[in-house]
Amino acid sequence: MLEVGGMSEERVDSDEATAVVRWLLEAGVDGVGLTKTHALGRATVREAAERWPHWWSHELFGPPQREADLPVLEATHTGLRRLRLMRRQRETLRTTARGRALLADADALLDVLHDGLGGGEGFEAEAWVLIEEALHTYGPVPGDALVALLGAMLRIGGWSNGDAAALAGASLLGALRPLLWRAEGYGLVRQSPRAQPLTFELTAAGHRLAAGAPPEVRATAAAPGDAALIFDAVLLNARGVRARLAVLERQPLTALHDAIQQAFGWWDDHLYSFWLDGRFFGSRELELTTPDMPDADVATADVPLAELGLDVGQRIAYVFDFGDDWRVRLTVRERIDVEAGDHPRVLELRGTPPPQYAAIDD
Repeated sequence: MLEVGGMSEERVDSDEATAVVRWLLEAGVDGVGLTKTHALGRATVREAAERWPHWWSHELFGPPQREADLPVLEATHTGLRRLRLMRRQRETLRTTARGRALLADADALLDVLHDGLGGGEGFEAEAWVLIEEALHTYGPVPGDALVALLGAMLRIGGWSNGDAAALAGASLLGALRPLLWRAEGYGLVRQSPRAQPLTFELTAAGHRLAAGAPPEVRATAAAPGDAALIFDAVLLNARGVRARLAVLERQPLTALHDAIQQAFGWWDDHLYSFWLDGRFFGSRELELTTPDMPDADVATADVPLAELGLDVGQRIAYVFDFGDDWRVRLTVRERIDVEAGDHPRVLELRGTPPPQYAAIDD
């Protein structure tokens, strides 16, 4: 690990990331005054605006008057109380014993804050996992692109507005705002409210923790007696881009989808379909689609390859994201016996796949 002035690089970015939280916790040791509505008092709000001037424009608005004027501060205050690092005692906010203990260990404090965003169940926990993966994978992302990335996955998960309307566009960004503000206060996300367009990115500490987060495990270990099908996958949207993939026969067709996603670097946030007749948008009888929401008359792709009766030389058509229309021509090359190794796996990749969302780099 790199050393910076005698301190580990990890400790340096933990100190920087937790600056807002440690400031509140340190103040809470002696007690922070609250208003009658249990918001942070005006003196604390104005001190925060002085310490983090990008939260508030003094030139345009003069000094802030209330906690709600600084939504990052408000969200951080709420989050620390949820985590039981601070508690309200009448009209005073005090740091708990756990909060005082964590003040001495910025790394442990950052871990608690990070776990507080993605741990548990519910909309915010699921949304944070998706936000973290997107920002870690793509770097700075404009707000509208982030909404587009998350929208499909959250809708597939069944999340909606209170009136059952699907979360999308401005309504989704509004639902994500408190979470993003809290993540900024925790030192994991940085947003540029004065930039056009509004952009979000992970901090150095955010990237470090995202890299260490355990990924979703979809791989299956091969066992003696297993057989695998080897597929050639040609990306028709880009010249010279192709991959060779291996999937166990006992794995579902969705595992072949996972291998395609891995090979071409796609984020799994859209619907897809396979056509076993090899024709794009071919026979409905031979179409198998996303298990989460197949059409009433279309079969699910969650079926073992062994049950599909695939022959060597057979072609399969695959489309991912019916908006951008990524097309892959698959060919069954061979059937082999395997005894070890996780599957599905990418055996070979030729060419450079184009970015899934080119607009993100604008």
